[in-house]
Amino acid sequence: MSQEIHAHKILNLLREQPMSREALQQTIAQEFGQDAVFRTCKLNGFSLDELLAFFFARDKVIEVEGRLQINEANVCSHH
Repeated sequence: MSQEIHAHKILNLLREQPMSREALQQTIAQEFGQDAVFRTCKLNGFSLDELLAFFFARDKVIEVEGRLQINEANVCSHH
């Protein structure tokens, strides 16, 4: 069973370097493995696509010129 990765790790990746969805998928696969599963502070069991949908729905991540980046105003500060 794989360990769930906290969503803030993904937000931190995007804070450090906005990137395309494909680049994010590659980075996650390299750092956490192909079958990484994600959790938030209250929910768990997200695939990457589900996590990104969660971020977009809450305006935590936006896409600008084909690159995903965080919307700092909507990202909570705890880790």
